[in-house]
Amino acid sequence: MACRAWQGLGGIGVAVALGGCSVPVPLVDEATGTSGSSTVDDGGTTTSSVGSGPDSTTTGLETTGLDTTESGTTGTDDGAPLPCDPTTTGAEIPPPEDHGFATEPPRMALADAFYGYEARTRIGDCSTDRVRWTFVAGPPGSSLEVGGARALSPGESLQWEDGGSARERAKLVWDLAGVGSGCHSLELSWQAWLDCGLGDDGAWGPVISQAWELAVRDNHWWSGDLHVHTRHSERGDEAGGVQAYYERMINVRSDDAGHDFSDRRLDSLRGRLHWLVFSDHTNNELEECGRHFSSWCAAAEGPEVATGRDVVRAITEADPSALLVVGSEISNQFDGHFGFLPRNPVPGHPVYAPGYMADPTDYDHDAGFGPGIFRERWVDPTATNAEELALAHAMGGLAIVNHESAIAPWVEYDWSSLDFDGLEVWNGGNRHDQDDDSAYHGGLDLNAVVAGDLLTTELPEQPLERSWVGMLKHGRWPMMLVGGSDVHDHTEVVCGSFPCDPTNAELASPTTTVWAPSFVWTNGADGVLDGLAAARVVVHDRSTFIDLRVTIDGQEYLLGDTIDYVPGQTLMLRAFGRVSDYIDGDNRVLLVLGTSGDAADPVVDVLYSSEDATHFVQPLVGSDEMQRIRPDSNFDRSIMVSLDASRLGASGTYLVWAQLMPWHNPLYAFGNGRDHALTGAIRLRAQ
Repeated sequence: MACRAWQGLGGIGVAVALGGCSVPVPLVDEATGTSGSSTVDDGGTTTSSVGSGPDSTTTGLETTGLDTTESGTTGTDDGAPLPCDPTTTGAEIPPPEDHGFATEPPRMALADAFYGYEARTRIGDCSTDRVRWTFVAGPPGSSLEVGGARALSPGESLQWEDGGSARERAKLVWDLAGVGSGCHSLELSWQAWLDCGLGDDGAWGPVISQAWELAVRDNHWWSGDLHVHTRHSERGDEAGGVQAYYERMINVRSDDAGHDFSDRRLDSLRGRLHWLVFSDHTNNELEECGRHFSSWCAAAEGPEVATGRDVVRAITEADPSALLVVGSEISNQFDGHFGFLPRNPVPGHPVYAPGYMADPTDYDHDAGFGPGIFRERWVDPTATNAEELALAHAMGGLAIVNHESAIAPWVEYDWSSLDFDGLEVWNGGNRHDQDDDSAYHGGLDLNAVVAGDLLTTELPEQPLERSWVGMLKHGRWPMMLVGGSDVHDHTEVVCGSFPCDPTNAELASPTTTVWAPSFVWTNGADGVLDGLAAARVVVHDRSTFIDLRVTIDGQEYLLGDTIDYVPGQTLMLRAFGRVSDYIDGDNRVLLVLGTSGDAADPVVDVLYSSEDATHFVQPLVGSDEMQRIRPDSNFDRSIMVSLDASRLGASGTYLVWAQLMPWHNPLYAFGNGRDHALTGAIRLRAQ
């Protein structure tokens, strides 16, 4: 086996031994907090033994704590650093060894999102139920929640007398709606009454303070759903038309349970949806709507029920904050469904494509079967997937394989052609399940990775290209990844934590969120469609989200970027974001994974697992440890990585992506998983 050397993270330096190769590397300390304060101990050297996963040996190593709070890595979109002060403060007097903050606050967040930090403490054995919490300083609108009883504004204090979990932790929260990019100072403190029992008169312990600056980044992420069926996809009139879906996406209308997307804290990244693609079946019962991409679907239909191009355009022109587009789902029997995604539905339009005329979509292109008609196997068994994919491209569209592996066998893809542009890596039917894993990464057993603290695993899919990661290893860059709810009713509510009807789904569960600095459908560079085509995408549900970035030589890169890389250079990977409240379990696992671009190499490197205290995370004193990604909270993890030429393989490329997954959740194996996030990739290319 070739030597595979890389760097992990988490307060230790690791000499990873893979295939007989031992390379000592320094790692980032993501779990700071030494005795007596929340500052980093940057001295001292220890020796440990680390088992490095399958087909590896155990090796001795030296570890050194490193301060990772460098401000130069929090760059703006053009790569310039934000001048945010990373300083944290300690106690007024030296505290007991079992006192301090047990966690470090996330120092990066997105504007127009929600920021939450669960401040967990090392509170000490002699502490009583009496604890003072103080929100020392913070920006307007921020608050410190203590015990669910009260939210403190900056400058306020609360003395807690009732014990319980509030004695040991509070939560700092801030809705970043209306907050621009920049640095914002925050500080909180706590103080416990110490009484060690008989003969001890008791006294207030030291004040333990934590202060930091939050770097708020510009937010160019826009959320939508591109697998949306209206009443014209073989369901009843109650399923709704374009107008009903538009009212849902902007929170004018709620679902059948009274919920909408307005809560940035729980329900969505930015409090609403911003774009939708309507994908009625091409083989539906009302052919004038689906097959022909018609303007109004039927002459007698008004905008309140219509689903055609004219009503979509009229709504978007009236409200440019909502981009609505007509696509379709090319629907075959037993060998695959394709999502048709128009490249430029209204060339030159001031909202959809201002001044941009390239890649026009010809909805009425006639391939010999009538204008806009795809010949599916339902109708003609001699038709082929390759023919349909070619027609989608001839019409000026992109083709996405929907639910390539599914609980319903009549919609599975037969992989007879690879001439598609993207894969639906999460289909909303049955929530998130093993079929979605199959589409995303070939069905990696990540529960085994997490439970076993593995440093490597292997893609089980054979051949490898039968997944999004596999297609990347097959040389397809960029390759779109999308999530689609497959919703057939705009107010549908699917059961919470129980197995569901796999044919039902909720709007924007999952959500496809796209990086697009220009909020237009396309301008050939950085519109929503351009971001989709470049795979600048995170697929997630609710407010659970990962923003993965790489900094090298002071330049920051995003999902979908290619980095010209000299083997041995140090990269800083940064995964920051948020997780919603969970419907199951008490935390999620953050994984950062990587693999060479070689189609013959099934090995996937576990660059980081937030649950892996053996290799990556410095344990802290107290009842909790830093690595857990907590419910209703933000996270911010920095990862130093260095790759040698052998790990880039014969292709000279390497792919890095990140995801959140349930922590040993048995339901995850059978479906109905929620609170996930799956990112696109960043590619390294050897120079």
